[in-house]
Amino acid sequence: MTHAVELPEHFMPARIEAIESVTPLIKVFTLSADPARFSSKAGQWLDLVIPQPAGKPFIGGYSVVSAPRDDGRLQLAIKYADHHHATHYLHTTAREGDTVYITPGQGSFFFEPGMARNVVLLGAGIGVTPLFSILRAVNAGMPDVYAHLVYSVAHQDEMLFPDELAHLAKAGNIDVTLTVTREAEDWLGHTGRISHELLESLNLPRDALFYFCGSREFIEDMATLLAEWGIPETQLKYEKWW
Repeated sequence: MTHAVELPEHFMPARIEAIESVTPLIKVFTLSADPARFSSKAGQWLDLVIPQPAGKPFIGGYSVVSAPRDDGRLQLAIKYADHHHATHYLHTTAREGDTVYITPGQGSFFFEPGMARNVVLLGAGIGVTPLFSILRAVNAGMPDVYAHLVYSVAHQDEMLFPDELAHLAKAGNIDVTLTVTREAEDWLGHTGRISHELLESLNLPRDALFYFCGSREFIEDMATLLAEWGIPETQLKYEKWW
């Protein structure tokens, strides 16, 4: 599918190379764009446009879930939503080989070498996507950075990339803590939301940069929790989805 479309210069065509269902509600889209035009820092988001033969195009903002690459390839992990035109289209209509239009990575929510030696990533639900980009980037090329992901989901089957997380947790500079907020008989790990008690039990470095992303309620809870924990505002990095 390709439609003639006129967009601002910072938009570029990207081909959908692969679509994979990874949880009951999340699909991963692998895109390929011109490597001379596309770039993104770990943790950033982009705008995606889906042209329509008649009417306004569908537009959505999505975090890049892959680590930065130099070949123009990237991944988006998108949770189904029937009230959002672009997301609904991607889940129900988009096919491998289709062309969409994207911007380079955007926003001040990112991590690069030299920013800190310790990074704590706090994510809830689909808000974990930019944190995955950071965690993957640390694993791929920042052996001197220590990263700890604390990831909360409602149900175990909603967890994004559980096998990869188990593999990453074996790295000497990466720790992963998972917690499920709704009881499940087959879940033997942490339960409940991310809390003072959970964070205290993990012995996290207080000098870290703390990145957190999720719902409005989660962002507000984490900002309050970390402030009460004595973390200066200069060490707090958060992504708003509203």
